[in-house]
Amino acid sequence: MNNLLKLCLALILFQSLHLTGFGQLKGDTYAEAKAKGSANWVFTYSEAPGFAAIINGKKTGITFDLMNKFKEFVEQKENIRVNITYETSASDNFILFMKQVREAQGGVFGLTSATITEERKKVYTFSPPYITNISMLLSHNSVPTLANVADINKIFAGMTAVTVKNSTNEKVLIDIKNKYYPTLKIEYVPSTRVAMQHVMQDPKKFTNADFTYYFEAIQNRQPVKRHPGGDIDTEQFGIMMPKGSDWAPLLEEFMSSEFLESVYYKKIIADNLGQSAMKFFETIKR
Repeated sequence: MNNLLKLCLALILFQSLHLTGFGQLKGDTYAEAKAKGSANWVFTYSEAPGFAAIINGKKTGITFDLMNKFKEFVEQKENIRVNITYETSASDNFILFMKQVREAQGGVFGLTSATITEERKKVYTFSPPYITNISMLLSHNSVPTLANVADINKIFAGMTAVTVKNSTNEKVLIDIKNKYYPTLKIEYVPSTRVAMQHVMQDPKKFTNADFTYYFEAIQNRQPVKRHPGGDIDTEQFGIMMPKGSDWAPLLEEFMSSEFLESVYYKKIIADNLGQSAMKFFETIKR
């Protein structure tokens, strides 16, 4: 009897974690949810300032707010009751986060500042873009300002780039290395937040990061400098899903141009990015 009880408890725990196989995340598909009138979603996230963060124990950020609004949309339009489980194991590891979303099944959503790329669309499904990102070259504030990226081998002589493997930030740095700085050394860390820590502590390190990392550093009075010569504003962010997710059409319907022009959407952006970032953001188009 004791062994049977232990087995039952183990099965309950297993199901409550929404896992299948060895750590595979699983949520209900839209088809399953429509049939039974309820849905279990799993939100896995990688912390990114303004987009997915934990502040005083509370989950905050643009992606959380967008998905909570999508939950309301589904419950009202489809009459499907939605339950959300948060998977926290990849919160500080972008590589693990990407793996989790890629290998997930059903109603699993990846929340972070995720750039939509043609390469990623081969293995993930994305929502429509909801914001345009500006990636920046950032260093310790004691480093001379880089006004033209073509001069990086001179201004950043002897410096090392720090980034996350297989990220769009890495691709920017590799492109710079190939074009302007053949001898550039690149070090790898598990997350952009760790890369920022390296930059703030070592004047011989620099990174490429999303604009929100810069504004977070400035707001916290950290010794970080933005180098205008490295600004790139061609990236767009989207909500990530496993490839072929049948929730995608409904999420696309929700994230219509009407919603992205709404007062509520603009409030989400302002609440999470702050006024200084908002003023900067208003200079570019979504």
